[in-house]
Amino acid sequence: MKPIKLTMQAFGPFAQTETIEFEKLGSNPLFLINGPTGSGKTSILDAISFALYGETTSNERQGIQMRCDMASPLLATEVTLEFSLRDKMYRVKRSPEQDVPKARGEGTTVRKHTASLYDVTNVDSTGEESLITSKTSQVSKEVTDIIGLNDTQFRQVMVLPQGKFRELLLATSKEREEIFGQLFQTEIYKKIEFELKNKASAISKQKNDFDQQILGTLNLVGVTTETELVEQGQTLSKQFELAQKKEQEQLVQLNKLKTDIQKSEALSNEFEKREQAEIALNRHLQGSEAIKVRERELAAATNASKLALPFMAFKEASAQVCGITQKISELSKAQLAADIVVNKANSALDDAKTNAAQIPVLSEQQFKLEGMKGKLNEREEINKVIALGLSKKQEFEQTLVKYVAKKEQLSIAARQGQQNLEQARIDIATLANIEGEIKHKQRLVQDLQKLQGLQQEVTRLEAITPNLLTTYKQAEHNYHQLQQTANSLEMNWHTAQAAVLAQRLQMGEACPVCGSHEHPQPAQFIGEAVKKEHVQHARVQEREAQNSLNQHSNQLEQHNALVGQYHQQVQQLFDELGSNATLALNDQQTAIGQLSDQFARIQSINIAELERKVNEWNQRCLAGENKINELNNQMSANESTIKASQEQLAKLTVSIDEKYTSLAILTQDVTQIQSQIQGLNKSLEATQAQCQQAILAKSNLDSQLSTHHQLAHEANEKLTQTSNEWQSALQESSFNDETDFLQSKVTEQETQAWQLDIDTFKQTHTKLEQTFNDLTQALKGQKLPELPVLNAQLMNVQQLYDEARKILDNTRSLFEQLENVRSEIASLHEKNTKLEEAYKVFGTLYDVASGKTGSRISLHRFVLGVLLDDVLIQSSQRLSVMSKGRYMLARKTEGFKGAAGRGLDLVVEDSYTGKTRDVATLSGGESFMAALALALGLSDVVQSYSGGIRLDTLFIDEGFGSLDPESLDLAIQTLIDLQQTGRMIGVISHVSELKEQMTQRIDVCASRLGSTISVKSSLIYDA
Repeated sequence: MKPIKLTMQAFGPFAQTETIEFEKLGSNPLFLINGPTGSGKTSILDAISFALYGETTSNERQGIQMRCDMASPLLATEVTLEFSLRDKMYRVKRSPEQDVPKARGEGTTVRKHTASLYDVTNVDSTGEESLITSKTSQVSKEVTDIIGLNDTQFRQVMVLPQGKFRELLLATSKEREEIFGQLFQTEIYKKIEFELKNKASAISKQKNDFDQQILGTLNLVGVTTETELVEQGQTLSKQFELAQKKEQEQLVQLNKLKTDIQKSEALSNEFEKREQAEIALNRHLQGSEAIKVRERELAAATNASKLALPFMAFKEASAQVCGITQKISELSKAQLAADIVVNKANSALDDAKTNAAQIPVLSEQQFKLEGMKGKLNEREEINKVIALGLSKKQEFEQTLVKYVAKKEQLSIAARQGQQNLEQARIDIATLANIEGEIKHKQRLVQDLQKLQGLQQEVTRLEAITPNLLTTYKQAEHNYHQLQQTANSLEMNWHTAQAAVLAQRLQMGEACPVCGSHEHPQPAQFIGEAVKKEHVQHARVQEREAQNSLNQHSNQLEQHNALVGQYHQQVQQLFDELGSNATLALNDQQTAIGQLSDQFARIQSINIAELERKVNEWNQRCLAGENKINELNNQMSANESTIKASQEQLAKLTVSIDEKYTSLAILTQDVTQIQSQIQGLNKSLEATQAQCQQAILAKSNLDSQLSTHHQLAHEANEKLTQTSNEWQSALQESSFNDETDFLQSKVTEQETQAWQLDIDTFKQTHTKLEQTFNDLTQALKGQKLPELPVLNAQLMNVQQLYDEARKILDNTRSLFEQLENVRSEIASLHEKNTKLEEAYKVFGTLYDVASGKTGSRISLHRFVLGVLLDDVLIQSSQRLSVMSKGRYMLARKTEGFKGAAGRGLDLVVEDSYTGKTRDVATLSGGESFMAALALALGLSDVVQSYSGGIRLDTLFIDEGFGSLDPESLDLAIQTLIDLQQTGRMIGVISHVSELKEQMTQRIDVCASRLGSTISVKSSLIYDA
């Protein structure tokens, strides 16, 4: 990775936009980043690291902390880096989370962290660069994939930040393993270890699972070993055979008893059937008397049915005579009425013929009127044409008025649009002045808000002061009281000690104070006795009060100091604002809002749109003029049509009768004549039809009357015959008279029902009697069985069988369970055997690859150790030159504690002592040379391996100040040699010797307004 162009905006100490074009320093330059302490030299490396990974080189400051305090609020913090790698160019742009002014109104809003990555090499058809990703979280991952280093590894091998140059040198084996593995892309060996580990672990876990399954399977049958399983199986096999035999014996006995019970139940049912048959037969015989009565009624009905035919013939003949007589009477009356109708119809027919003589005259009138209808139609069509023309004329006139008014509106709009366009151009010219005024007032509002906040804080703090002062005085008073109490108690305690001593004095013994053997006036207790614990407690209270007093005193002093600071800040802000300090904040905010609205309004003006609208209105005015001309032409043509139609109408009107002013009147007269002709014809036809119908109806009545007279004669003769036959049959029957006959007569359905009842009774009697006799004969010599006794025996035998069956089922279940367990265990043993064979392969390979055998170095670390040897060869050559042949780097091969430090730890060989020692024992300057040599050697070896990561760039921040002049010259010569092999090397230092030796440099100049950058290069001077 080689940087091409770095742009920093409001980043770190850079208040404006600063750009570094590294190509101006040459293709593979060795250059110096020079500047005083705190000017922002390291911030250049921070900007590169932040653009790529979103982290600074020290990883101590977050992106949100990198904003320049001296930058304008309207200038966003942003870093853009262009870099090349493997003939491809990329651009990464990143902006941290930051507070920015709101687009409208006061205050600020938070702009989230954003980042985007572009492939500058690939450009699409529109000339746009190819966007790789614009997701903030994805950019760092994509950069890591492209460069091959994460942020930590980038700082350790490409950017050696200030105070961090020893990290790679002093890194642990584990850390160095991660760095080298990423640089040399040896993940395949780590993957081999992981795959072998996963495979071996999976096999081991699977085998353990099978072992646990075997134990769990054995536990299911209550055994712990497979031997117990076999023994238990043999025992259950014998028990199973005995249970089967016992169950079969009980089943035979149970089936025999069930058969006996079934036979007894069948015999008991036969006895019950005979009893039921006897009861049914007796109940049936109780209905014999009713059947006998029904038989007598049936015989009388049968005799009556024999007389039904002559009786019915007599009744029908009587009814027929009555009907014919009544019909003859009705026909006679209808014949008289028909004569009257025929006479009236003949008279109406004569009148209709007289009226029909008018039809020829009316037909002639109708013909004349039909001829006049054509002229009226023609006149009507001409009137329509004239009316349509007049209507169009009115519409044309109205449309012309609208067109003229619309054209006038468009002309006004075009003139107004032209005025708006000119005003918009004037407004846009004032946009920069308004923006400057807004920024000025925004800064003034910020200062006024700050002043207002300070004044409010001063007011709040001053309001707290009396309470703090009162609390302090109360604590002081409390302390003095407790101090006096403690002093008084201590004095009383000391006084009481004399009284205590006096109590122990004995006459003749020496006083321990004065030595006298006489005690004329010993001390006495005054008041209550004071103990030492009381004094100690009082002193504790005194110290607590003193601590409280000190605490309140400190709070009061801090509070007063804080009030003084705020007063000082308020006064300082007043001095800075001058006369603006008295301005009203709300007025300024309102003014900003008005200016912002004005700015937004002017900014939203679209000159092109206004010009387009003006042109559009002008075009519409021209189109309106064309429409007006076209409408005038249409009006002239319509006027000519109206005039020609009016002349034609005048000629036609002369040839039409004045009576018929319209076709409707003519049509009405024609219709009236047609109605008269149709009425006369219909009247004639109707009277003719009525006359014919009347004559036909009278003839029909005459025929019917003659026929019914003949029928009446025949009916009387038949009535006499049937009456004689009925009387003769009644006298010969068993009935006394016609009334007796009618009482015995029933319908045929009743006769059939009575006969069916009698037949059913006799059949049922025969059936019941036969059933009873059959059952009596079948049960002859049989006894009623005792079913309760047999059922009790069945319950006992069934219980014995159920117990035997239960024992058999339990034994079978256990036996089958054992057999299933034996089969499953055999299958698990077979699988375990295969797993053991597989583990012999993969487990052994994993132990070797993970470093659990032999030298106890993993495969991955062994490969990296070989690569590290190559790195140390290159590094030692440079370190030997820089240390004047004293030091060389080597890999530690012994003295390890455990396996964690094996393989990649470093030592230094000291030719002065002939011994090796840890790299941590090197001094500051020696460590810098060793770290520099290691970084350079690593860069050489990484690029020498095909497919490795390219380390085309190295930045070194400080460290040269720890070198003596001779070592400094050797280090610079080493960097020059490396630079000539195609590296870009940037050195950050304020050492004056470096400035004299390096003509290619980036100077960072600090000022109160922010740092600036200038590139010094012989290439620029030559150009």
